[in-house]
Amino acid sequence: MVVENLKNSRKAAAAIEPMFTERWSSKSFTNDSLSDDQIASLFEAAHWAPSSSNKQPWLFVYATDGPDRERFNSVLNEQNCKWAPNAAMLVLVFARTVGEDGGKIRTAQFDTGAAWMSFALQANRMGLNTRAMGGIDLDAAYAAAGIDRASFETVCALAVGAPGNEEDLAPEAREGNSANGRKDVSEIAFKGKFTS
Repeated sequence: MVVENLKNSRKAAAAIEPMFTERWSSKSFTNDSLSDDQIASLFEAAHWAPSSSNKQPWLFVYATDGPDRERFNSVLNEQNCKWAPNAAMLVLVFARTVGEDGGKIRTAQFDTGAAWMSFALQANRMGLNTRAMGGIDLDAAYAAAGIDRASFETVCALAVGAPGNEEDLAPEAREGNSANGRKDVSEIAFKGKFTS
């Protein structure tokens, strides 16, 4: 099942799988809960992401309801508080920056991004909506998730759930709730040498 929405008019300039243009980060969620099987599938997809030296430095800590969810919601900035609490699940994402041998994991953020993309694409295939948020209290996230800051770096939060519609959003959160465009590929990919 693919999340379809009239607010997504993305068109690819080259032949790609439709899942890349179909996936977008809406702020609109219903209050439908996620099943344990759905949650398991999302993290299963994330854990198969590629990583340098197979270190798999990503760490996801999630909450769906109760005191855990209230604590997770408390790390959201003011703008994200207008819509993210409606999502069925909130995930705090961390990257392990120090390996078990005490050495720095230089690609930790890069690899964690790959795991997030796997998670997001799996969610879209399941008919779910995801939205990543940098607008969180990065320091408070450690305490909320019980994470040791000496070995991990806070990356972001993820809102996950069934896609809603415009009526599921507070009026002040509706602006800009549509699929964004992207830079032209000629601005991000260069053969042989970067030219500005």
